[in-house]
Amino acid sequence: MRDRKIVLFSAFRHLLPSDYENWLEQMAEEGWHIDHFGQWSSVWMTFQRGEPKKYRFVYDPQVSPRKEYIATYEQFGWHYLGCMASAHIWRMEYEGERPQAFSDREGLVDRNRRNFIAVSVSFFIFLAAVIAISLALGFASDAFSAGDRTQLVIADIFFGVILLALGYVMVLMRKNLLR
Repeated sequence: MRDRKIVLFSAFRHLLPSDYENWLEQMAEEGWHIDHFGQWSSVWMTFQRGEPKKYRFVYDPQVSPRKEYIATYEQFGWHYLGCMASAHIWRMEYEGERPQAFSDREGLVDRNRRNFIAVSVSFFIFLAAVIAISLALGFASDAFSAGDRTQLVIADIFFGVILLALGYVMVLMRKNLLR
């Protein structure tokens, strides 16, 4: 039996913060543990096999957290695992009732709103790229060599697929914004 498990693109398979938290909790219940999150954890994560544990994970997007952000969570018994992009990941071992990271519904809605805004910004950046490439291909096609046109078409399709995926994620997030 292997003692290490590599998971690729986890953040792209578990799109909503609550889904990501639930997935991490399920992994821990199966005995797969991660002790650190870094910038590349959304792409590549390494889990170590251990004893099954009940952990509560929290995915908290904070672009510019306040100075006391980490100390506040730690004061309430949370263990800081790190940050991937602007999402801070926390963990707390528990028995019995699953602990809540947000003291009220407003805090949870605020977390979901921050995540929605981050995905929305990405959506509009990719939308601008698709429009710019499409316009360049439509109006200035003769200015590009055949190879350049091929690369632009491939980039336009690639960005278009990402744009569709982000749009889908935004629809899912909008439905779950108040959850």
